[in-house]
Amino acid sequence: MKMKTYIEMGEKRAGKQIELARILGVRDTTLRLAKSGKMGLPDAICIKLADYIEVNPLQVIAASNLVTEKDEERRKIFESCFTRAASVIFLTVTMGNSDLLSLDTSTSIFIYSCIFCIMLNL
Repeated sequence: MKMKTYIEMGEKRAGKQIELARILGVRDTTLRLAKSGKMGLPDAICIKLADYIEVNPLQVIAASNLVTEKDEERRKIFESCFTRAASVIFLTVTMGNSDLLSLDTSTSIFIYSCIFCIMLNL
């Protein structure tokens, strides 16, 4: 996901951008700049935002770093955070869903593949 999406999730929960800024302990201009892709947020603020919107902090930190990172090798490292988190979510969902286990093998594989693809497009 892009940083803009995480900030919008926080704004929706807080009601207004200025209220989200207050909750995170930053200026609303800081959020505006981060949302527009002109700057990232400090890691500590990313963690606070992730906790507030109940998502994986590593994904928010990675999204924030992708805003400004120019080095292609480092960008790939940050992008891998989304794939790892999606894999963990996928395993959690499938391992905890006994209804999927009772389906025939080809149907289960198809459903698992669909869930995995959806998770990668977070």
